[in-house]
Formats: sequence, structure tokens, C-alpha cells
Amino acid sequence: MEDNFDINNATHFAVDNFNQDFINIFNKVKETLKIIEPLELTLNFVDEQTQVELNKKYRHKDYVADVLTFALEENEELDLFKLTGLRSLGDIFICYPKAVSQAAEYQHSLRRELAFLFTHGMLHILGYDHQTKQDEEIMFNLQRIILNDLQILRNPIE
Repeated sequence: MEDNFDINNATHFAVDNFNQDFINIFNKVKETLKIIEPLELTLNFVDEQTQVELNKKYRHKDYVADVLTFALEENEELDLFKLTGLRSLGDIFICYPKAVSQAAEYQHSLRRELAFLFTHGMLHILGYDHQTKQDEEIMFNLQRIILNDLQILRNPIE
């Protein structure tokens, strides 16, 4: 069975130029983490209002998050892999306008910011976190390895 990776854009912003980067990151994460089973994942681009609504409803936080993840694997009562033959990871939501402002703030390209947010979200949805210094080191090192291997570097805007 093949992976099922969907990219949905619920904004008026053009993200199609970055689709190949997202596919490459998806595949590189699988390779780096030695994941062999087929994965199902949806990447969603939303506006600020939608991101705040999601953050309020599901995390009880009232701000625009750059990336939100909703993991299906946290629900241990339902084994979707047995039902579908896919390891259903869930959904990642990236707030496109927030990514644009963060790219400017961190003085790197929008491509780099979107790639970083997707990589970060994908690692979260796979169970990685940065709550402790040790966990942060592991997760952030994986992010660096994945993005550097794909030559999506943190170069300043010229």
C-alpha cells in the first residue's frame, strides 16, 4: 500500500510552489526515522482566524499558533492501521500569514519557514516533543538533519 499525503489550502495564498518541498520532507522524515509502513497525513493551510478557532477549541489557548498538530494515534481505542492498512497520523495546520511574518522576523525565506513548520509539525505528530531539554535536543537535531539533507537552509534573505 502507498502513502496517502494530502495538502489542502483553505486560504487565498498560493502554496503550490512549495508542494514538492512538502513531499520531499514527508519522504525524508520517513527515511530518517526508518518508518516503513505506509502513512496517511493531511497538511492544511489556514488563515489566522481559523487557526485561532482551532487553538481555542482544542487547546483552550487564544492566540494564532504557527503550526498545530492533531494526532490520530493518540486514540489507542481505535487501530486505524488494522482497518485501513495505513498508519493514520492525523492533521497538521499551518497558518500561512503567521509563517510569512515569522520568515520576515527570523530573516529567512518563506520556503524555509514553511519547510521548518511542516517538519516540526510532522515530528510532533509522530510523538516527538520539546518539553524537556533532552527531548528538545533530540527533536531539534532531527529537524536540522532533515532540512539540511534537503538543502533547505536557514539562509538570510538577500
